[in-house]
Amino acid sequence: MKPTITSRHAGNWVDRGAPAEPVLRRILAHLFDRHDLADGPWLDEHARAVLGMVAADASEVQLTGYLRSVARELGLAPGEPQGTRMVAVALWHAAKAALVRDFAERVLRGEVPVNAPTPERLSDWLAARLLSEDELSAYAADDRPATPDPADEEPRKGV
Repeated sequence: MKPTITSRHAGNWVDRGAPAEPVLRRILAHLFDRHDLADGPWLDEHARAVLGMVAADASEVQLTGYLRSVARELGLAPGEPQGTRMVAVALWHAAKAALVRDFAERVLRGEVPVNAPTPERLSDWLAARLLSEDELSAYAADDRPATPDPADEEPRKGV
């Protein structure tokens, strides 16, 4: 039996391992009063957009802006729909809960590699990818120590 944090008998959708999109759809349907079957593709599109935004590290403030732009596209009056900020917070938390749960499941299954520090300095890595051959040669010839030794620094006067 594989380790898991979900259970099909759990009392809520996150712990059952259910996808986030149906929950996001319901929240969006309530906000924009779109409950017809014909609204399904529209709701799917915006639920995927919200999930993608949260996965890309968007904040609830950015989700609020997105929801307000959707309201403008729908021709809703300024200030409508009411509670946009609260709905953005709800959407963010629902999406984030599912994303964190899914990541934890991948960790338990061993699908996420362990973070291991790289021996290469960031400056060397960037130099190798950004500098021309001549610039890279000059950079390599600079012969700086890998990390500055604080003992080598002269003490500051007047500090």
